[in-house]
Amino acid sequence: MTRVGDFGNQAVVGAFDFHLADLDENLEIHGLGQRAIWPYGGLRNEAGDLYVFERKLVHQMTGGLWLMSARDGALNLVPKAVHSARGELRREFTPDRHIYRDHLMAKLGDLTPPDEQSFLLDVTDDRLVWAEGELCDLTGSALGPGMHFFGVDRDWPFMYITRAFWTTGTVLGEAVSGIIWFDHGYWRDRGEWKEQPFYTQRQVAWNVFSNLYDDGTHEWGHIVRGTGGIGACMVAGDTAEIAATGDFVSTFTLDDQDYVSAARYTAGQHEWEFTADAAGRMVHFNKARWAGYRAQSGLMRRVGDNRTVTNGFVWLECFADRIRAEGLAKE
Repeated sequence: MTRVGDFGNQAVVGAFDFHLADLDENLEIHGLGQRAIWPYGGLRNEAGDLYVFERKLVHQMTGGLWLMSARDGALNLVPKAVHSARGELRREFTPDRHIYRDHLMAKLGDLTPPDEQSFLLDVTDDRLVWAEGELCDLTGSALGPGMHFFGVDRDWPFMYITRAFWTTGTVLGEAVSGIIWFDHGYWRDRGEWKEQPFYTQRQVAWNVFSNLYDDGTHEWGHIVRGTGGIGACMVAGDTAEIAATGDFVSTFTLDDQDYVSAARYTAGQHEWEFTADAAGRMVHFNKARWAGYRAQSGLMRRVGDNRTVTNGFVWLECFADRIRAEGLAKE
């Protein structure tokens, strides 16, 4: 028998009408505070070469841009990214627009490091602009509804909110297009995400994916598997949700270095398969983390869908020991 307030590792999952005003950092949701924001995603140039972005914002602070390229046989950090903006940012918020810019190290006049890159992130309900000097200049339009899930946990409740933008522009001077997400995490106690119980104990695998098909339509989503059966499968298209449930099945095939070589997800009538890309391991990003964390890219396809993917991206992160402990590893 469970304790009062314990609902057996359930998650509430759904789509919603996205309004930036609802994400005021001073507004709690289900008693949880807004603790972190992640703009991130994957874009390709005309040759199909992949660039991966990740930046975390904790209120007015940021630690820099992870800009990775797959041209050297793995997704490694682009050297110029070490000069990206970090530290305290100036923020300008209105109910329908959030602007982050002018990090303090860029305001020092002659003392500003010569390779220091500028920074601008400008987000509204339907549009995203992301510019970082010579690193990138991107503009995106919103895709589909917002998607969210609430992990109903007695000891550590957690809420995650995602908004997708189809984005075009330049990376390192090259024309690119692809997906950028603008995501928010809510939890009860203040503290760094990688110190929180969902990351340190409960997260098994988190798959974020996007496909642009040859018919011009998009499919994107998050499929999150945690310990004890908790999880969220939230997938959407250009205008509406495709799947939104906490009731789904996951299986994983692991390689000899604890990366996922293949995965399958089943949610009702929908099934998706992940296939790893040998050049998709985020080697530097993984080295900066601990506890067996593995992040990688590849291709995610809906089973039985024969359309051609013209621009696809996956961010799959996992903990192989938890996959095995949960009995989700396919031998």
